[in-house]
Amino acid sequence: MTSLTAYTSYADAQAHFSSARLWELFDGDREALNIAHECIDRHVDGDRTAVVVVHADGRDEILSYRQIAEDAARFAHWLAAQGTRPGDRIALMLEPSRAFYMAVFGAMKAGAIAVPLFTLFGPDGVKQRIDDCTPRMLVTNAEKAPAIAPRTDVPVVVADDAFVASLGTFPSTFRAEKKGDDLAIFQYTSGTTRELPEAVKHTHRAIVTLMVAALYGTGLRPGDRFICPSSPAWGHGLWHGTLAPLAMGLTIGAYAGKFDARRLLKALEDHRFTNISAAATHYRMIRGSPLRPAQGLLHRRADRQRDGVVHRSLVRPALVQHVRHD
Repeated sequence: MTSLTAYTSYADAQAHFSSARLWELFDGDREALNIAHECIDRHVDGDRTAVVVVHADGRDEILSYRQIAEDAARFAHWLAAQGTRPGDRIALMLEPSRAFYMAVFGAMKAGAIAVPLFTLFGPDGVKQRIDDCTPRMLVTNAEKAPAIAPRTDVPVVVADDAFVASLGTFPSTFRAEKKGDDLAIFQYTSGTTRELPEAVKHTHRAIVTLMVAALYGTGLRPGDRFICPSSPAWGHGLWHGTLAPLAMGLTIGAYAGKFDARRLLKALEDHRFTNISAAATHYRMIRGSPLRPAQGLLHRRADRQRDGVVHRSLVRPALVQHVRHD
């Protein structure tokens, strides 16, 4: 039977979509499903690239599905050795990096709940969210730890190169907890629409519902190379920019550090991304940059008639056309 990913027209989507067909895109079912397996483990095939982390300082960090799977497994074993139990919260305050993907998928493999926190939060913002979700630990970097540790009794783990290397003593495979209705991620709102930020609580099965947006909103298809410069601490960067495309086995791009349009434009050219989804502010900064890739902003796939998808929310049509065709 033809996969839903083969259909690109509205008429075909209307004619062929069903909930049962959506589940065919995953290994798991309504009873047994784990996001870490669906996004990472099942796509381990040679050294296929999962993530290209575009660092603001000019570095590119290339992570394969195999590397993330093994890192996450070792982190899951380490969590178990620390006494972490299914349902415990693991707070993560990291930029996109090897450590971030290790921790977020390792936590979910272990049956814990990943709680991503924006790296630009001050100590008060971090404490507010930690007090609310009561995590077993907070995983962060050496820069953030000194400001956070004195404000909380929660253990603060610095996930630097030495820490990642120390996990090499643990096995590189881990049998993931697979209960689709178990909680997988707490994603905090920004707090702009209510008095205090609130944790939106997602189960592992949320990845299946998300695929509707990936297929018919973002328009992703097998073979795409997709980049989203939004922080994975927020819903757009994590769910639409990270989890959905990885669940499809795509190569994705992420951005770490202070956003610079020239740095992103260079990455678009260097890594031949076919699709981009970003905030309106990103597009305005791209439009204002004097730098233009020689072959256009996005690489055009020979087998695809459509242009690379852009995220149109709150973006004026003229700006969309500029990004799409310049």
